[in-house]
Amino acid sequence: MYDIVKSLIHKYNRIIIHRHKNPDGDAYGSQMGLKRLIELNYPDKEVYAVGDENTFNFLGHMDIIPDDYYYGSLAIVVDVCVHRLISDKRYLKADEILVVDHHLNEPDFKCISIIESDHIACAGLLASVFIENDCIFDELAATRFLTGIVTDSGRFVYPKTSAETLETAAYLVRQGADLDWIYDKLYTEELNFKKLKGYFINNFKITENNVAYMKNDKTVKDMFGVTTFTVSRAMVNQMSSIRNINIWANFTEEDDGNVLVELRSGKESIVHIARKYGGGGHALACGCSLSSLDEVEKVLKDLDDFSGGVNNE
Repeated sequence: MYDIVKSLIHKYNRIIIHRHKNPDGDAYGSQMGLKRLIELNYPDKEVYAVGDENTFNFLGHMDIIPDDYYYGSLAIVVDVCVHRLISDKRYLKADEILVVDHHLNEPDFKCISIIESDHIACAGLLASVFIENDCIFDELAATRFLTGIVTDSGRFVYPKTSAETLETAAYLVRQGADLDWIYDKLYTEELNFKKLKGYFINNFKITENNVAYMKNDKTVKDMFGVTTFTVSRAMVNQMSSIRNINIWANFTEEDDGNVLVELRSGKESIVHIARKYGGGGHALACGCSLSSLDEVEKVLKDLDDFSGGVNNE
């Protein structure tokens, strides 16, 4: 696998790294960790990271580059392989595109792809590629990659947190990754964020077959002074780890009326439901988008029917 990455990096003098929109810690950590690794191991290369920013920009800021930088360049897309989800569509202007991902999707555009869904985090997949080939890491690269692993593994408690995940994390700590700094950035909360958690805990509902869910209109983010992404992605697991509830879902309205859907399961794969609505992801953690809150009941019915079928087996 490293041979593919190595040959493409050697081939191009300019490399531009993309990831998905509304990046989580894994997307941001993968992108910025890879940028730093290429800088360290291929100092003659130009390396840029592009896309939207959010609260994970403590890992580094995005580069602003002109369109003509893509001509004669390599674009690397991490943690996503679906065109509509990629931040900054200019990657299509590059001479070649490499995708490195760990989701259960197939690319819907022309590219060279490395997709390994057994990795809990794309950051872990990327780090392992370079670790196996004795590449140079420093504190910054290691910290960025470890942030991705920590977030996508739920601090090493989610399913698929394997021995390899822990070995990669240990290696990154030995290279200087600052776990205390990561945890401080990720888990020291503002008062309004803590109150938002309480709002979720007090207001989620449960279907007939024990699917927990929240429906959030666009006023919720303003009520607590947070972003739509925070209400959607950061809050979904407030409904996790409840006895007899193995599926939970979070529906969050965006300013344009579209709805972000986060789906989670403790045991059985639900990615087929996300795919039914044009989404995808992992077996137990996936999502999609809807055109309005009016469509939520359709998704809930599919989840409830599936949960009922599983519970009756």
